Amino acid sequence: MRQWVEAVLALGVVMLLGLGLFLFAGESPGGSTPDASAPISFDAEAAARGEVLAEAQGCLQCHTVDGTLGTTGPTWKGLAGSSRPVEGGGFVTADDTYLFNSIVDPDSQVVTGYQPVMPAFYADQLSEQEVGDLVEYIKSLSS
Repeated sequence: MRQWVEAVLALGVVMLLGLGLFLFAGESPGGSTPDASAPISFDAEAAARGEVLAEAQGCLQCHTVDGTLGTTGPTWKGLAGSSRPVEGGGFVTADDTYLFNSIVDPDSQVVTGYQPVMPAFYADQLSEQEVGDLVEYIKSLSS
């Protein structure tokens, strides 16, 4: 009986290890890391709408699109997909979720070295599609 119990336990451990390797193969703890060499894909039509919107909303008064630093806000050139240091410590990947949240709740993760002065653009100011268009425009500056 004891041999049977040990065999079942050993089989269970092997199955759990196999399942763990299958589920987490190629991922770092906490999720996958984007490939920095992979091009950023974006919707060109949405990006064009986002460019017009960025100019109309005054975004480009504080954010540059050519990589120039030293403005009120971080440059958008090369932002999408990059790792950004944030106030309070740590880093965040500038993925679609981060970019979207940075527009609607900019104080939630402020990039280190910048002041939390960006206004939040809530639903009464920008629609979800308009925020998405801005995200696509930012992504187009990283491809």
